[in-house]
Amino acid sequence: MELKETVYAECIKILEAKIANLKSEIDAVQESAISDTKSSMGDKYETGREVMMQERNRLGGQYDVYVKQLATLRNFDPTKSSEEVGRGSLVETDKGVFYISVPLGNIKIDDKLVFVISEGAPIAKAMMGMRVKESHTFNKQPYLIKSIK
Repeated sequence: MELKETVYAECIKILEAKIANLKSEIDAVQESAISDTKSSMGDKYETGREVMMQERNRLGGQYDVYVKQLATLRNFDPTKSSEEVGRGSLVETDKGVFYISVPLGNIKIDDKLVFVISEGAPIAKAMMGMRVKESHTFNKQPYLIKSIK
C-alpha cells in the first residue's frame, strides 16, 4: 500500500476511535445525570445537573467536530494524486511529510513522521498550488517540495 493510502487509513482509524470514545463519555455523563436525579434533591440536584449538562454539551461539541472531520476525510480519494499541492495531498518536503486533510497532528507510519494538517494551517496555505521542485519559505525556513501524491 502506498504511504498516502496508509496515512489516510490511519487518519480514518484515529477519528473513528475518537468518535467512539466520545460517544462512550457522552453516554456515561447521561447515565450519571439520570442516576443522580433519582438520589438527589433540591439545589444540589440542580447544580449537579447543570454541571453534567455543560459537560455533555462540551463533549457533544467535540463529537460534532470529529464527525465533520471524518466526513471531510472520507471525501478524499487516497489513490488520486495531483501535480499541485491541494486538499488531500501528501506532500514530501526536504523538512518533512505533510498530509493536507484534517488537523490531527503528527502520526508515525513505519519510521516516517507525517504531519496531518488542515488546509487552513499556515504551512499548508504556503504550499497550496505549488509543484514538485518548487520551494517556499515558512517561518524563515525554506521548504523544497520533493513529491506530491
